[in-house]
Parts: sequence; C-alpha cells; structure tokens
Amino acid sequence: MPDRRALLILFSALFLVMLGVGIIIPNIAYRAAELHATSIEIALLFTLYSLMQFLFAPLWGRLSDRVGRRPVLIAGLFGGGLGLLLFGAGGQLLTLYLARGFSGLMSSAALPTAMAYVADVTDEKRRGHGMGAMGAAMGLGFIFGPGIGGALAQFGHAVPFLVAGALMIATGIAATILLPESLQKPAPRSEGAWFHLPAPWKALDSPLLRFYGVAFTVPFAMAALETTFPLLLRDRLGMGAREMGWMFLFMGTAVFLVQGFVLGRVINAAGEERVLRAGLLINAAGFLLVPHAAGAAGMTAALTLSGVGNQVMRPTNASLLTKRNLGGQGEAIGVMDSFDSLGRILGPMLAGPVYAWAPRAPYLISASILLACLLTLVLTASRAERRRPAA
Repeated sequence: MPDRRALLILFSALFLVMLGVGIIIPNIAYRAAELHATSIEIALLFTLYSLMQFLFAPLWGRLSDRVGRRPVLIAGLFGGGLGLLLFGAGGQLLTLYLARGFSGLMSSAALPTAMAYVADVTDEKRRGHGMGAMGAAMGLGFIFGPGIGGALAQFGHAVPFLVAGALMIATGIAATILLPESLQKPAPRSEGAWFHLPAPWKALDSPLLRFYGVAFTVPFAMAALETTFPLLLRDRLGMGAREMGWMFLFMGTAVFLVQGFVLGRVINAAGEERVLRAGLLINAAGFLLVPHAAGAAGMTAALTLSGVGNQVMRPTNASLLTKRNLGGQGEAIGVMDSFDSLGRILGPMLAGPVYAWAPRAPYLISASILLACLLTLVLTASRAERRRPAA
C-alpha cells in the first residue's frame, strides 16, 4: 500500500515548487529584455538552465539511489530557491546567466527525485495513479502560478523571481521537517559510484530507448512555446505578461483536471503507451493552432490543447520507465530527465533563430517533430510485438 501521508507531503511540495515555476514563466523573457537581451540571448538562458540539468540529473538520480531521496530533494529545493533569488536580484545579463546555470544544477535534483520517491511508495498497480497525482500537483501550481506572476509583474519583472525563490526555500524547510525517507534499501555502493555520471548515450542500447526518445522529443518541441510564446503574444497581439499569465491560468486548470481526475483512470484502462501516443497527437494539434489563432480566446484554446497533451506525457512516461526498469529508479528517471534536458538545450537553440526568421515557423516545426515521434513510437512498438516469441 502506498504511504498516503508521504504522498500528501510530496504533493504539497511539488505544488509549491511548480507554483514558483509558474510565477516566473511569464516573466523570464521580459526580465531578460529589460537588460536588452535579444531573442537569441533569451533562448540561451533557457538552454543554459537545461544544459545543467542534462549534465547533473543522472548524477542526482544515482546519488538518491544510494543516500536516499530526502536529502537530495531538500538540496534541490534550497539550491533552486537561491538561484531564483539571484536571478531576481541580478542587475546584469551575466548575472542572469550565472543564476540560471546554478538553478539548473540544483533544481535537477528535485523533480526526478520526487518521481523516484513516488515509485518507492507505490506498487505497479497504483504507479500510474501516483504519477498522475504528482502531475496534478504540478498542474495545480500552474493554475495559480502564472496568474500570480502576471499580477506581480506590475511591480517589476524581478519581483516574481524573488517571490518564487522564497517559496522554494520555504518548501525546502517544510520538506526538512515533514518528509520521511522513502528508500528502504539503498543501491549497492561501489568505489567512486557517488560521483560517476551515468551517460545518457548508454541508453541507446537500452530497451527503454523509445521512451527516452519521447522524453527528449516533447521538451525539444515545447521549447518553441516556452522560448517564443511571450514574443509571439507581444508581436502579434500586443499582449504582455499579465495576459499570458491568465492564459496559463486557464491552461493550468485544464491540466490539473485531466491529471487529477482523468489520467490515472485512463492509464489503467488503456495503458501508458496508448496515453503517450494520444498526448503526442494532442500536443501537435495545439502547436498547429497556436500560430493561426486570432485573438486572446483562440490563443488560449490552442495553448490549453497543447498544454494538456504535453503535461500528460511526463508522468505517463515516468510510470512506464519505473515499471520496466530493472535497476535503480532514481537513476532511470535521472536519465529520463537528462534526455528531457537535452531537448530543452537544443530546442531553444532552434526556436530562437527560427522565430527571428519567421515567427510562425517554430510552432509548425514542433508539430512536425511531435508527429514524427508518434509515428516512430507506433512503428517501434509494432516491431517489438512482431519479435515477441509466441506463447
């Protein structure tokens, strides 16, 4: 049976973490623009954050398999909070880069460790429901976060980062006091294991490769929205952080309802792989609609469709990986997050320059990439089914 008290504490922690993330989403581009950053320099801010996550998420995951989930999660919360405070207080573009790099390094400990924690305290039957609940906590944070971030922006684009940093540090304090350790049997130690970084490219020989491929493709495509959506709103509709905050508020509500009340049941009925395919299709449809949306209502609808498709995939993919992985859960999810971060590294590098060339192009390219991933997932599943020996 799952530890309900631990899941409730973890739900609250992830809600507060994602509340902080949601607060800063409408303001990253505008905060950098205040310091005269170009669209390409803004994209590099996203890339640097993700580069640090790519490098360190597997290390944190492996470390959590050995020393426990609790200390790694708490370190990630405190470190991520300090990085946000530095970003808000920074007065030069170089400071923003340093702050984003440090935030990426430390926050890469939080989310994969939280997912591994859920795997520790749930059995396979309840795994999808547990992952969906954590996704719902993240979605609930997005309900309130962007709206709060948009409202705080009227006091200056630095203020949301200071508030988000304080929230993350407060979450770290609460986890220190309330969260028990979930890892009952640490992974075997070997000499030098604590600093050995599991190379993501080793996953190329893994039977889990296609799920790691989803982990890479989804954020790679989503970078078009995260990096350029504030600029698209400004350039096409004359809107800013406040309007974007309300759009994300609406999207977050839809995501929370789906993850909290629908996703677990759908996974149990249809299976994780079918849910992944549906998520890819819905996400792609949203991307196709975004550059053609007319007015705030149409843009909100397109954003919501894309967001729902995107947000059901991470908990679903994590559930699949923890069920089919034979090694440490923390390391497996850390490698998944490393692929996720690699997508966030390369995605902005494409989206920023492409937006400068043609504002609609990043969204059309992202939709095409998601559909290609869907086709690959279907074909590889069919190949695996043909190779399976008859009973």
